[in-house]
Amino acid sequence: MNSPHPVLPDFLLTNEREIFHRNSAGEWVPETPWNEACYKRHDDLFVEAEPLIGRIRAMVDGHPGITWIEENGQPAGVVTSDERVMEEFVAFLDRESHAHPELSHQRNTIYLRFAHRDYHKGSSLAELCRLLGVGKHEVLAAGDHFNDIPMLDGRFAKFPCCPVNAIPEVRETVQLAGGHCASKRAADGVAESWHVFHLTSNQ
Repeated sequence: MNSPHPVLPDFLLTNEREIFHRNSAGEWVPETPWNEACYKRHDDLFVEAEPLIGRIRAMVDGHPGITWIEENGQPAGVVTSDERVMEEFVAFLDRESHAHPELSHQRNTIYLRFAHRDYHKGSSLAELCRLLGVGKHEVLAAGDHFNDIPMLDGRFAKFPCCPVNAIPEVRETVQLAGGHCASKRAADGVAESWHVFHLTSNQ
């Protein structure tokens, strides 16, 4: 299989929570027990939180700067016109969701995905490590926005890091976890962090 990338990944984590692995034929195959449990928890959550979802949908329908997104007939999330509107929407969610604390969200710039609070990049990373028999002391995790924070707080990766263009909340999380906030942007910042951790671990 031809690819523009020099190295193909062995696993993919999609929608912040689903895990797929690449088989010997190069096909992407779901990690069935984890994904099925994930789907069921979300199905149950959206049924139990239907009144709250209705209030959220009504708010969205009344706001010209927010677009409601569904996938397979279920609420998936929203897209906002800008990050100021996203801040308003998140504040609304925080006020309304106290009755259903299991309803959480994953957010990156103007995009937000509804999620069960137990399913995020951190818990998915932990499951991937379990499948591979890898301990958190062997894991480097890198991110730059809100949806990355659950895997950068030190619970699931010993080596959390972020590039210089990460949002302040991510930088704070990485610093509190004893990780590395790079001086370079994007992938260059990740490479810098890997180099720093590599040198540190070999001292």
